[in-house]
Amino acid sequence: MSNHVSNEEYYERWEAAAKKPSHVERTPAEIAAVQGTRMKAANPWDTYLNDPNLTPEMEAAVAEYATHTHDDSSNQTKEELCRQKEISNEVSKGYQFVTPDEYNNIEERTGRILHSSEFINILRKAGIRCWYRDHPQVGKVTLLVQRDDGRDDGFEVACWCQLGFTTELSVMDFDEHGIPLAEKFRGWRTCLLQMLLKGLITEEKINKYFGPPKNSPAWDRYNSLVHSLRRDYSGIS
Repeated sequence: MSNHVSNEEYYERWEAAAKKPSHVERTPAEIAAVQGTRMKAANPWDTYLNDPNLTPEMEAAVAEYATHTHDDSSNQTKEELCRQKEISNEVSKGYQFVTPDEYNNIEERTGRILHSSEFINILRKAGIRCWYRDHPQVGKVTLLVQRDDGRDDGFEVACWCQLGFTTELSVMDFDEHGIPLAEKFRGWRTCLLQMLLKGLITEEKINKYFGPPKNSPAWDRYNSLVHSLRRDYSGIS
């Protein structure tokens, strides 16, 4: 008798010898076990406070521990915290390009409130050819100015302006150590200073169309910067 195995019998033996796929005939419980929390009806974060292994005695101990507060620190700890804060405040002074004391008079810094549309209209009345363009940050617009001094045929970015109503002088935000974070409100006088710095407007036009600056502590930085720039651009009409 021949020992020859037909192709059909060979494939039957091959299929019989193959392992069954691991996913075949799994029960719903087995499937749920490998799905993590995805297939569970309850949100996992709603169960974090419910430990099924927590005994009544342990629950009582946890509740009692939760009543412990640490507000009443020792005088030594409080003194050390104050000392560390003073050190931090002293170190932070090296990073202060402006100080909270310069910006604490909000009423004086608020001054004359202008809308961004009114601000640009006054600039145009002063003979400044300028336009607003979109700014990548919300609540801001980019002010473009066309020079008339022959140095540039195109437009120059003067500064960014606050969109909508804003204060006369800028109002800053500070952290707990007095380090400036950003301008809470960009004052329109700050925009004029940047234009003055770039030679896009003169001090005479600023005073004529926007009014002269005031003499008060809140205006010290503005007046000091104008004074330092006065000679540089005195020849620009």
